[in-house]
Amino acid sequence: MTNSTNSPSFQQALHQARLETNTLLETLLPLPTGYEKRVVEAMRYAAIGTGKALRPFLVLTIARLCHLSSITASRIAAALEMVHTYSLIHDDLPAMDNDTMRRGKPTVHIAFDEATAILAGDALLTQAFDILAAPETHPHAEIRCLLVQNLAQTAGKNGMIGGQMLDLIGEKTTYSLTEIERMQALKTGALLWYACLAPAMAAKASKSTQAALEQYARAIGLLFQITDDILDIEGSSKTMGKTLGKDITAHKSTFVSLLGMPDAKKLALELEQQALDALEPFGEEANLLRETVRYIMERDK
Repeated sequence: MTNSTNSPSFQQALHQARLETNTLLETLLPLPTGYEKRVVEAMRYAAIGTGKALRPFLVLTIARLCHLSSITASRIAAALEMVHTYSLIHDDLPAMDNDTMRRGKPTVHIAFDEATAILAGDALLTQAFDILAAPETHPHAEIRCLLVQNLAQTAGKNGMIGGQMLDLIGEKTTYSLTEIERMQALKTGALLWYACLAPAMAAKASKSTQAALEQYARAIGLLFQITDDILDIEGSSKTMGKTLGKDITAHKSTFVSLLGMPDAKKLALELEQQALDALEPFGEEANLLRETVRYIMERDK
């Protein structure tokens, strides 16, 4: 992979999304004074920080494209970031990937302990639905229910959790390309799908708009995972902020292990074009989303 050449405006927007989400998470996760303070400290340790904030960025960017209120968009972004963070906390546990570093610092079960890490992940997941269900998120209950239902589906057994199960089974099974694509569409792509479609659904965007965004989301979901597989081999642990090479050690099925590096990079180029093609109906208004595709392609972390 090459170093990112994204425009300053893209980098600024990505940084702003991180700041905006952090600010809201600070408000949503105040420290209590009782004994439960420890689990909230762990939640804040994991969720508030210097992560890429790609999912919140997508929510906020597409919200502007669909003319959704900034309050609704920010709360969707925060809820989604909580779910994503919970998945990382649990994924790093000894029973799962057994990792010790995430986002450039010790994982939650290392910084605290395993039991606290499990509870912190559980608490982030459940609070995400509390945020989406609150009247502050959207004035219409049917929209709030739609947001809750779709997040439950994309995060659950037919989405991210299902993909994680397939990932674990993949340590002992050699998957076909179709099976790897399905696994990654669930494990990584499901929450990216939600990031792209939730603001469109909340804004009651047209069917054609939602269809184009869905095509875009599915392409970048697979693209993100392919570049992750490539970086697991070619990247730097210091730059990535996490331990690399673990997929090889665990004998997991990946795009690179199945296709080889040259064909994996070729598939990445094809997905890049699919994502860019999906944005054609939006014209220049989707330039930040085009920059996102290039960011995923060219990122080094």
